[in-house]
Amino acid sequence: MTSLVRAIGLILFVSIATHAQGLQIEVVGHGGIPLNDTLQPEQSSGGAGLFVRRKTDRAAYMTGVSAGVVIRDRLHLAFGAMYMPVSFTTTVSTATGHTPGTSWEFPLIADYRWGSGVLRPFSGGGFVLYNRTTAGENQAPAPVLSGGIELSKISLVIRPELRYIHYPDSSRSSVSVGRPSNQFQLLIGIGFRK
Repeated sequence: MTSLVRAIGLILFVSIATHAQGLQIEVVGHGGIPLNDTLQPEQSSGGAGLFVRRKTDRAAYMTGVSAGVVIRDRLHLAFGAMYMPVSFTTTVSTATGHTPGTSWEFPLIADYRWGSGVLRPFSGGGFVLYNRTTAGENQAPAPVLSGGIELSKISLVIRPELRYIHYPDSSRSSVSVGRPSNQFQLLIGIGFRK
């Protein structure tokens, strides 16, 4: 949680400093879909006469917001919060229960905007500083790679983007819910920049 507070403090500091120098500040809403399983597909364990099996369902969507700055019309730095509904079915011996839940990610991403004009490709990376999944554990920090195309006209910004996140193994508990090592996300961001 300390990393999250530091990241928010860094974003606020950079935002205030860049605003004073006439640089651009933005707020963006994101929506998209995960392109692969959003939770580890299946986990089983047994011990002390109990058999526990957890099977996950695939999330249908993800959404979130980010705040960021653009420095010298090239470097884009943003901190975001992404929400995704998750669910899983747990079987303990012969009893079965369905659990709906949530997954939250807090990424800090820097990318470089190539070229000039209204339509520009971008690429970059960063880290998911904190993540939390219902009945799971924090698997952060997790490296992120991103790339896409940015359309910016006056104050409106549209950013289709592909993100890759590599989560470390969630192996502290064999029955803990965790994110898979390789996560691909297709997102579109729509926001305002001034």
